Amino acid sequence: MQIDTMLRRQLFVALGLSDKEAVLYDTLLKHGQMPAAGLEKISGLKKNTYILLKRLERRGLVQKMMKEGKSHYVVGAPEQLQVYAREQERKVGETKALLVEMLPELQKNYREVVGRPVVQYYAGIEGLRKVFDEVYAEGKSEVLSCVGNEAPDPKFYDEIINKYRPMRVKNNIFAKTISPDSPRARELKATEKQDLKEKILVDTQKYPMPAEFDSWDDRIALMSFARGDFSAVLIQHPDLAITMQSLLRLAMDGAKKGVRNKHE
Repeated sequence: MQIDTMLRRQLFVALGLSDKEAVLYDTLLKHGQMPAAGLEKISGLKKNTYILLKRLERRGLVQKMMKEGKSHYVVGAPEQLQVYAREQERKVGETKALLVEMLPELQKNYREVVGRPVVQYYAGIEGLRKVFDEVYAEGKSEVLSCVGNEAPDPKFYDEIINKYRPMRVKNNIFAKTISPDSPRARELKATEKQDLKEKILVDTQKYPMPAEFDSWDDRIALMSFARGDFSAVLIQHPDLAITMQSLLRLAMDGAKKGVRNKHE
């Protein structure tokens, strides 16, 4: 089989045709009008040919005509593939929208039946970006976090500042963060009001934080991005998330109390 034939058939399958439907459509593209018997002979298909042709006919990719009392099939214009592709795209869009709507309930059912957290592991820069996209996606009002601002390498730190911080502000997500005191941390604290953020600084020597974790709703994100070590874990479980958020609030309350006592 020639390479161009294989590529065409791969395209047809990618558009949603079955392997056999792709063979029939491609055969008609090459030979034009043919009776079903001729199609079977050239294509090598022996079973269900009429059923397959009927499916192609319903999609507008094949037209049936009578000639000398026999059924002949004529290939539809390739532009019809665009119409079919748009219809497939519409169906995929509807399916994705339905999945987004139903996913929380499906996940809830999964946790109730399985009784364990949903854990996803990510590696590499793209995996880390997926987790950050999740952390700062719209639909939440607050994120609690613990992060060492000196930990990220310079390149990814720029991405955090120039991409993810504006994303969080745009989505109106308030961040409550506890961080070791450092030059970067002080720069971020200076703009906390305009950045929709409360940033609490703690002693760097006593409380080193070489990684980051965030918690919101029923989720916890754990991330490591120092010196190119890009890895992350995303955990979904209401009890674990509530416990993590309580610990973060406790740490923040204690840190703020310590700052007040220091200045009294």
